[in-house]
Amino acid sequence: MKKVLASLDIQQLFIITLGTLSMTIGLYFFLVPDSLVGGGTGGMAQVFAPFIPLPYSVILFAINMVLLVIGIMVIGKEFGGTTLYSVILYSGFYALFERFVPVTGAVADDPLVNLILGQVLLSTGVGLVFNAGATTGGVDIIAKIMNMYLPISFATGVMISDMTILFANMVVFGIERGLYATIGVLLANVVVDRVITGGSARYNVNITSEMAGEINDFILIELARATTIYTAKGGYTKKTRAVITTVVDREELLRLKNFVTEIDSNAFMYVSPVSEVTGRGFSFEVRKKQSRIAKLREHALKGKNSSIKN
Repeated sequence: MKKVLASLDIQQLFIITLGTLSMTIGLYFFLVPDSLVGGGTGGMAQVFAPFIPLPYSVILFAINMVLLVIGIMVIGKEFGGTTLYSVILYSGFYALFERFVPVTGAVADDPLVNLILGQVLLSTGVGLVFNAGATTGGVDIIAKIMNMYLPISFATGVMISDMTILFANMVVFGIERGLYATIGVLLANVVVDRVITGGSARYNVNITSEMAGEINDFILIELARATTIYTAKGGYTKKTRAVITTVVDREELLRLKNFVTEIDSNAFMYVSPVSEVTGRGFSFEVRKKQSRIAKLREHALKGKNSSIKN
């Protein structure tokens, strides 16, 4: 845990902590007492809670840790570090509330009020954690694994996971609560997108960096996205450098930002929301991810000998 904390700067640590606290408040005071948690590990814990004689915080922590271990084993250390900190803090905050601020019911009597307030707090927290370069684990890990081994996008993987959890909630708590939770999941997606970049599902990214070759390979191989590279001349320095342009989705944007920051803290990068994207990889419902990765990897490796010169 000390290594995890040491790898974070103060601002990143503060944002993750604030976001996780917001998530916990929404969950503890509004959603869980009224059985309104929809998707995610919160929804999974809600399904198991009536059948397991343990505090909700313990069940939530156990589910998150199991998924995190699976993610590290299957995907790699991408889901370690900041995600581990967020997961531990999430369950820790919830346990503190259980111990020192016990509740017997939701804050409001109206389930719709609890749903809206709870999901806004929860989703705002998720967005803040994402903006800090971390994830909340949970269904993100499930969706990422599905994205790697099945011909579906990350967003579709999240939707399938959430719909499965919602169905389980309907079975355990009834159709009415399940329908409320479904509305909550839809609201959550809107709020998270708004917090991260203003609501767009696709983003145009332009990057100028001394490490353009490595960044280009990461986009081609790890994200399986195409790039456009052109040469630009600095107005002040008069130096020519390679500029990389690509279009990515929300999850890919976070991964790309983290990678660029890690290998070149001086890289110039700007991100613009895109209202519409058509063409291979976006307008088709199913992306043949594995075949695309293989082709792009082959292309990238062939170009290794003629790396981009800045």
